[in-house]
Amino acid sequence: MARIPAPVAVLAVALLYFCGAALTCQFERWHGGVAIIWFPGALLAAWLHACPRRDWAALLLACGLANVLAAAWCGPGWMPGVPIALANMVEVAAAATLARHALRAHWPDTTLELVALFLLGTLLVIPACGALIAATGAHAIGHAGFVAVFRGWMLGHAVGLVAVLPFAVVALARLREAGEAVLGRRTGDQGGHGHPRVASMLMVTTMALLTTCVFVQYEDWPLAAPLLFALFAAVWGDVLIATAMPMLVALIAAPLTLAGYGPFADADHVPLGLLYAGLVACGSLPVVVEQARRRREIARLSHSAAHFQALSARADSLIDELRREAQTDPLTGLPNRRAFYAGLAVHAASDEPTCVAMIDIDHFKRVNDRLGHAAGDAVLRRFAELARSSFRAIDVVGRIGGEEFAVILRDVSVEQACRICQRLTDRFAGTQIETPFGPVCVTISTGIAVIGRDGDAAMAAADQALYEAKRAGRARLASAA
Repeated sequence: MARIPAPVAVLAVALLYFCGAALTCQFERWHGGVAIIWFPGALLAAWLHACPRRDWAALLLACGLANVLAAAWCGPGWMPGVPIALANMVEVAAAATLARHALRAHWPDTTLELVALFLLGTLLVIPACGALIAATGAHAIGHAGFVAVFRGWMLGHAVGLVAVLPFAVVALARLREAGEAVLGRRTGDQGGHGHPRVASMLMVTTMALLTTCVFVQYEDWPLAAPLLFALFAAVWGDVLIATAMPMLVALIAAPLTLAGYGPFADADHVPLGLLYAGLVACGSLPVVVEQARRRREIARLSHSAAHFQALSARADSLIDELRREAQTDPLTGLPNRRAFYAGLAVHAASDEPTCVAMIDIDHFKRVNDRLGHAAGDAVLRRFAELARSSFRAIDVVGRIGGEEFAVILRDVSVEQACRICQRLTDRFAGTQIETPFGPVCVTISTGIAVIGRDGDAAMAAADQALYEAKRAGRARLASAA
């Protein structure tokens, strides 16, 4: 409707209201008081509840004129139609205001106050005000008795508001959400409800058949069945279907009773059929509202749990990332000094034969002084690449200082460790390393020792062997005795 020009929308609503009013007037007893549910007012109140207040005046005026026309055509005539239309529009505006205020003030935090305020307004205050206006007008023009019109009006309109208004408000909200979901899909958003349609249709069909069966026979005891089923739907059904149950009872029970069927078939007992429909609405509405609040709360908690679970997973990922960064040398990508010594302590505590090698890049300071730190960084990165490819996956290569590296060689003897490290020494010596200032060739010196129960002692022995290799001329390796 938001895409339709305002005058066209107002005329469309007024036409629908006229049809509903004319249809309802066919079943009403004007000389004995209104004795049928008045549903057009509840539907219009729900429409006003969903509209901005700036549109209310035009809608009320158009529907008031439509009400006068319906009363003149199908009801008591032109003269009674004016106070009747005035009473209806007052009721509609009051009911829409009540629904909007009650939902804004009490939903979803205080459902008891919400239901109490709604029932007080729809069952007593609003119908009484409308009945007073209609009965006074009808009595003033001599059309009908004040008491008869007041009693019948209040009963029919109270049941109409309490049985139809909740369903109409929910239905219009669902239609608005469905429209937003369509627009949302066009822009990549998601929306809508995932309610089981088959179960909902079965509930509606069951209630319609059950109420019809109860009100085509004349025993009183089956009257409990529709009420119990309405409570069942209030607990287990979707809120739209649950609010439809009292309306179904009212729309089926009242015409059948007026036609002479059902437990209240006597014409003097027609109001009892309306009272029964109102009882079903009053009994199920608190359960519907509370169940809707609980489902909303469960959905909110589920969303919060999923949100916090995602945050927790993200936090774990960040922690793992920070842990890796804290244990990794940023230039070479190898384990840093802290991570290497942690691994050394683990291997020192095991009985596995393990060796440690200390590796130093020869004359590295000359590279930095002559070619700059960018060239030195290129040398370090290239050595890290060769070291990764030269040692096994079970070995641990780490950078423990500026140009100093260390390797834990698992499950090897000193002789085997020497052969492995010698291959790396030869490969690195024969490699031209590309730097921003041209290729360079660099050698390494290595010291090797067995890791015993003391990892620090093994590192000291390997460092001493490295010193011996450098003193012997560099570009070679030595092992600790």
